[in-house]
Amino acid sequence: MLLHVLRCWLAVVAICSGLVTATVYVVDGTDQSLSNKTFDYVIVGCGPAGLVVANRLSEDVNSSVICLEAGPFDQNETMITIPYYIGLQPPLFYEWGMTTIPQYQLDGKPRPAPCGRGVGGGSLINELGNDGWGWNDLLPYFRKSETFTPQRYAGQSLSDADQIDSFSPKFHGSQGPVQISYPKYLWPQSWAWFEALEELGVPKCNDPNDGSMSGGYFIPLNVHPTLQTRSDARRVYWDPVHDRSNLDIAVHAQITRVLFETPYFEPTRTVRHGWRTPRQSSTNGTLRATGVEIVYNSTSPLQTIYARREVIVAAGGLHTPHILEHSGVGLASHLSSIGISPVIDLPGVGNNLQDHAMIHLNYHYQKPGLESSLTLLANATFNDEAQTEYLSHRTGPWTAKPSTAVAFPSLQHITNASYVADVMSLAALDGGSSSLPFPPEPNNATIDPTVLAGYQAQLTHLLRALNSSLVPSHEILNDNAGGLDLGLMRPLSRGTSHAPSASPFEHPVINPNWLAHPVDRIIMLRAMEFNERLLSTPQLSTLEPSFLQVPRGASEAELSALLNSGIGTEYHFSGTTAMLPRHLGGVVDPNLVVYGTQNLRVVDSSIFPIIPGAHLQSVVYAVAEKAADLIKGDAVLRAGLLEAALDNEMPEGDFGRGWGRSLGYPSMVRVMSMVGEHRGSPGAGLADCSVLDTELR
Repeated sequence: MLLHVLRCWLAVVAICSGLVTATVYVVDGTDQSLSNKTFDYVIVGCGPAGLVVANRLSEDVNSSVICLEAGPFDQNETMITIPYYIGLQPPLFYEWGMTTIPQYQLDGKPRPAPCGRGVGGGSLINELGNDGWGWNDLLPYFRKSETFTPQRYAGQSLSDADQIDSFSPKFHGSQGPVQISYPKYLWPQSWAWFEALEELGVPKCNDPNDGSMSGGYFIPLNVHPTLQTRSDARRVYWDPVHDRSNLDIAVHAQITRVLFETPYFEPTRTVRHGWRTPRQSSTNGTLRATGVEIVYNSTSPLQTIYARREVIVAAGGLHTPHILEHSGVGLASHLSSIGISPVIDLPGVGNNLQDHAMIHLNYHYQKPGLESSLTLLANATFNDEAQTEYLSHRTGPWTAKPSTAVAFPSLQHITNASYVADVMSLAALDGGSSSLPFPPEPNNATIDPTVLAGYQAQLTHLLRALNSSLVPSHEILNDNAGGLDLGLMRPLSRGTSHAPSASPFEHPVINPNWLAHPVDRIIMLRAMEFNERLLSTPQLSTLEPSFLQVPRGASEAELSALLNSGIGTEYHFSGTTAMLPRHLGGVVDPNLVVYGTQNLRVVDSSIFPIIPGAHLQSVVYAVAEKAADLIKGDAVLRAGLLEAALDNEMPEGDFGRGWGRSLGYPSMVRVMSMVGEHRGSPGAGLADCSVLDTELR
């Protein structure tokens, strides 16, 4: 099944890895050889989720897989591979360059909305009605995705410093592709950070993976423990298997829409590039995805790629709903208003957008002689020495990102019990009136009742979480130089991301709606006050923090003004195709299949009903690992049903979803588990997965 391909030589930078140059076979979107090709699985998006699924599905040599990416391959730039540069990349570095709409609940200005564009991407569910997505269900996949290497630091300040980085082996993997370890360097003031936290009642967290999420800890990184280079999705899920004959990647391939085959759907080609409406549409029946249409740019020819088994969309929290809407899947009234005929009326598509709202706060330490991440920028001699140490020994400051010692306090850590009770009461009163933006419907200022019902169900869970001392309300990213950035971990506000027109080349209209809910603002205000208390402890005050950006003793009005001008994204957009029951605004079922379709799945952060109160990368890896097993299990089940049909063991007809359960065949979860057992998956049963696995129906 080989394509006519381009041979793309990707030079591996010797400064970072010492590896030889690898030969990678890819298809470029400018090449026309893709047109009318057929694969078993067509994956849209080559970020972390897409590459995981592509890797795992292509383990079956009898399955053909193609992963489609609108961006390019990176060139192993040092800004990608060296840990020090994490978070320091320049604007538009392998990303789309999108912006939000004006945020009138803040200062009325738009904000950047960075979103990864390139191979590797921008590298909690049962309680809301999604069985099979809780702690016990996802832990094996967290473990499957990683190889964890602990690190010991020679600390002096804490009596139990040798235990600050202790970990629980049962919560970590030892044979996965993603390397999880710690830098070979620790800024000395990190010990003062932990002492200051303990002074204010925030405990250290020995292992955030063991369920005790709130507290302070050394943040593990996706870094190879020996090479001290970053271990991202492209380097661990694609590079090792790039020579598989049944796995292809197409770069510079932008998706215009997913194609469906159904008696009620008949696509036409009356307008160039496929952003025209179908001749007929249907909201009844179950549609089968047959492939996708791609283009290189707005003037290049349209190409069609066909899927025998499944189309899997893994384009992220902002682009996945964009693709679905251009495929006719979404809120019918909105699609009609922009010239797209609705195929499946799913009001949840593009709604429920969530993000960890973040503000960057600088209390620049002024202690003479203090070395920090800023010293690398300001002192050429210090930076040159750090570079030499890194290149020679893979140690020193270049192995560490600026924020290595962080904290995730709970609301109880930063306020008192009576105040928490008042906040809970205020949150319960809102019910979505202030936190949900109006959907983009012409002449209609109402919120779809299923979306509202879904939010109210989420609110119950969120209030319970915020009321727990074990659950973080916010994150403090400490850069060891006086930067104490704040990220909101449990946002109650919800935004939207929708297609503005029938043109697939027009960016989605993005409204994160940060801090629209009054409780979100209250939590961030209290977090800013907590920053000042931290900096006033004996441990941190000796570092001589400055209070130029955030005045000491600032009033609530002054702090609120800083929030209005400073709040932006933590790059964790999610929730826009939520895994929820359809009557709660859901878009995908617990098997990640889009409602109303047989074989269109979504596998990325957009499926989270509630954003996890943690960084998303490891969760996305775990979800994608599980999704791959679900897809494999589905293939096994379908093959079994087909064999049974050929043996006259079942009536003729559709061998799609639903037959197995009605005829007594193994459930999808059981088939998936059998596949996992065959591949040696661990059987243990991760922190904060409750937002995927919830009780509400």
